[in-house]
Amino acid sequence: MKKITLVICVLLLLLPVTVSALGNISVNSVPTGATILLNGTNTGSFTLATLENIPAGSHTILLQKSGYQDYSQNVIVTDNATSIVSQTLTAVVAAPTISSITPSSGYNTSAVSITSLAGTGFATTGTPVVVLMKTGETNITAASVSVVSATQITCSFDITGKTVGYWNVIITNPDGQSGTLSNGFQITNLGTAVTLSSITPNSGVVNTSVLITDLAGSGFLNTATLRLKRTGYNDILGTGVTFVSATKITGTFNLNGQTPGTYDVCVLNDGTIPTCGVPFTINSVVSTANGSINVKSSPSISKIFLNSVFQDYTPKTLYNITPGTYTIMIRIAGYIDYSESVTVTAGNISYVTASLVLAPEVTTATVTAPKTTATTVKTTTKSTAKVPTPWPSATATPAPASPIGVLVILGAVGVGFIVIRKL
Repeated sequence: MKKITLVICVLLLLLPVTVSALGNISVNSVPTGATILLNGTNTGSFTLATLENIPAGSHTILLQKSGYQDYSQNVIVTDNATSIVSQTLTAVVAAPTISSITPSSGYNTSAVSITSLAGTGFATTGTPVVVLMKTGETNITAASVSVVSATQITCSFDITGKTVGYWNVIITNPDGQSGTLSNGFQITNLGTAVTLSSITPNSGVVNTSVLITDLAGSGFLNTATLRLKRTGYNDILGTGVTFVSATKITGTFNLNGQTPGTYDVCVLNDGTIPTCGVPFTINSVVSTANGSINVKSSPSISKIFLNSVFQDYTPKTLYNITPGTYTIMIRIAGYIDYSESVTVTAGNISYVTASLVLAPEVTTATVTAPKTTATTVKTTTKSTAKVPTPWPSATATPAPASPIGVLVILGAVGVGFIVIRKL
């Protein structure tokens, strides 16, 4: 029995011993600092690092870093060897955004070229898809899309016969991320085209504010805006724009700090597409050979007439007036006209300040006198007055004196005598 046991022990000693096969994984990334996960478990290591004593076989390495896309790779570990994982990480691209589109509207009679679709995050690798979208309508896909940079794209839309109204502008990058500019593009009818014929006044002086009392034309909408345009200069935007009618607009141009010269007056019915047609001149200074008249009134926005010729509305400074004497008349409905003689001298400003008086109300009334009928009333009154005794005539026989009357008179005289004695 002992011999059998010994033989078994010897045989066991002669059997080969199984030893685990181990290897290493060297992990690197650009940029470094990525978290290393092995088979889904965080190793606590960051690139660049070497994972040691990894059992031979197939394993999965996952690299994660904020701002970059995750990277996953299958790696085979062999006994007593080092496997290599090295990867340049791809930065996460944010979804694109759209800030503006130029032009932002067009007539539905032809294609429109978009000179600038501005925003951020436009893919420069691959070609983004740009469309116009409106609920209930088929999308209009842009043609000739050209990525100028990650912030600008050019393209064109064929909007011939398309539905009038506002459309969303949508850009989709090749990675599927997209951005939208809601109601960013307007399709309009040609019937809304604008024409310009004149502007009053047609000039102003730098560093002043000019009230435009009549921009005449046709096709104006109540959403119209104004501006002065000149090549190489920023547009001068109109303020206080008032839609009077389809043929008249008023507003104000602030010429403070603007460059003297000739500008084009432009109307933008939809706020984006300008129609320009009449010139406006910004003068540098008032001519020293002439003078000016500063006119103010209460109430303001009253008409100003210079020698019976309408000029503008108060308050207003009339520039480049030839020296001399003029009559300024100020007029507004409901008030009495104000008139004043003013003398203009070279290089100086004359002032007219008027306080208008309300016009009296004119009332025309017909007064009808009531018809009256005179009535005569005969009244008989019985008098109680005594009839005085007439003076006796020469032929009358005097009546004998009454003894009682004589006694009364004598008594009165006596009383008076007594009073005198006491005094």
